[in-house]
Amino acid sequence: MSTGKFTSAVDLSGPDRVQLFIRKVKESQELWGLYVDGWAEEADGDGKKGLVVWPDEQHARLCAKDKWGQHSPKSIKLSSFKDRWVDKLVRMRLKVAVFPTPFDGPVFIEPTTLRSELS
Repeated sequence: MSTGKFTSAVDLSGPDRVQLFIRKVKESQELWGLYVDGWAEEADGDGKKGLVVWPDEQHARLCAKDKWGQHSPKSIKLSSFKDRWVDKLVRMRLKVAVFPTPFDGPVFIEPTTLRSELS
């Protein structure tokens, strides 16, 4: 991703970042999280936790600081996410926290909704 596209992506609104996330993940067939002894999570305004994900390593790495400073980007195959992760997230009552930036928090989506969007 060029620097200009990278800069403009972090400046997008939450809903626009979700659409970019969906498009990029469908193209690459992978999504990215941050991992160290467990995956990075974020809580929504009601305190409900979500697995934090990005469309690529570059955006995940950008957020690997402060509370996630010890975390490293790690890829998740889209097929694995849809076939195994979604059901596990539902059982754990976790949402998916999609594409936070250093300037804006993630958009929280139900795992089954995201799976449908990524199909």
